[in-house]
Amino acid sequence: MPRLYFCLRLLAVAVAIPAIALYIVVFTAMHALSGSNQATRSRRVALRMWMSVCDWIRGIPVGYSYWEQYEAPVMLDEIAVHHDE
Repeated sequence: MPRLYFCLRLLAVAVAIPAIALYIVVFTAMHALSGSNQATRSRRVALRMWMSVCDWIRGIPVGYSYWEQYEAPVMLDEIAVHHDE
């Protein structure tokens, strides 16, 4: 029974990783080909999705790493400005 459980988990990982990678590639390509031709925005979407996958693998809330690195500093600056007033 433990061997079957191990094989099923291995199969799930073998199927999930390419599926996640394919999803990221397709979503990024669709976003790049849609009405917005901003290359920077497309890269940010791909980066956000990749960081969300990494968060999911690590077991932390999805999107936290991206928020912490890119959005939190701006929010903290705004809070500091409003606090000074």
